[in-house]
Amino acid sequence: MAKFTTDYVFDTATHINGMTKNEIVCFHLFNPNGLVAKLPSFDDFCHGDVFFTGCEMLYGRHDNYQVKWLRSVCHKEKSYTKWQLMYHLGRLADDADEAWTVIADKKAAA
Repeated sequence: MAKFTTDYVFDTATHINGMTKNEIVCFHLFNPNGLVAKLPSFDDFCHGDVFFTGCEMLYGRHDNYQVKWLRSVCHKEKSYTKWQLMYHLGRLADDADEAWTVIADKKAAA
């Protein structure tokens, strides 16, 4: 298996093909093409002078359960299986899609 550089994983990679479990975790946590980057930022929960407080807590980058799990296993390659990793990444992708749907609905109703 090819060893990727940190710069590649953190900055320039666009997919996870050929990466180890730890590199996949780092890719999704730190790379602009990773799943964490697809979650809405704090400012996305604002609509004029209205802030969607509950939405930020559920779907934001900082309190998301899946993101916290990724942070907890970062650099602990032996403490989780590939199945667990892919499960949490799947849930994170679902959370990102649902977050943008909820934000669009809230902005339409406001």
